[in-house]
Amino acid sequence: MLTQQQKDLLFGTLLGDGNLQTVTDGRTWRYRASHKKAHAEYLEHKYEILKSLCKTGPRDQELFDSRTQAVNKRFYFNTLVNPSLNFYANMFYTRNPQNPTQWIKEVPLHVEKFLTPQALAYFYMDDGTLKWLDHSNAMRICTENFSEESVLRLQKALQNHYHLKTNKTKETLQGKKIGYRIEIPETSSAAFREIIQPYLVSCMKYKVSDGNRFHL
Repeated sequence: MLTQQQKDLLFGTLLGDGNLQTVTDGRTWRYRASHKKAHAEYLEHKYEILKSLCKTGPRDQELFDSRTQAVNKRFYFNTLVNPSLNFYANMFYTRNPQNPTQWIKEVPLHVEKFLTPQALAYFYMDDGTLKWLDHSNAMRICTENFSEESVLRLQKALQNHYHLKTNKTKETLQGKKIGYRIEIPETSSAAFREIIQPYLVSCMKYKVSDGNRFHL
């Protein structure tokens, strides 16, 4: 049985950078976390919470970025296949109708039910960023890989569950695909910070406004 912290980490990071993987056509799943070198502390934090599901600890890998022509070092770990992960796979993943061998990750229909303050903090640590350091307390969440329907679902959950007003901003991906980010404006930044601050990992605090147009 998963602990509440494990549940919050899984749900929050699946909204963010975390992903589930299957080699059995969706019958079984494992969880994978991966971060750049500067966020190694955050990866270790995730591993410590999920290590009861793992066989081996974090490892490093080198990946070539064709856009920058640079080799980047990243750290990652995988859990073992675990029946508990099927619950999250069924919430987040559906088959691609144009290619049934591929899976699409979208925001669950009942996201509000599982978006605890700790899960929200993991989501933001994964995909959040300051809007404009030294000029604004606003923050953004990079949700452009989700469908517009999913982004609207997240906005509704933040409004209904936490009374947070957010904006939806359009992003152009690779010159063609349109995606949408969630913006947490100045008027909501203090309330948002109060919700997630108790759960922030030290190396990720730079993503959060301090109320004075700087970061924590």
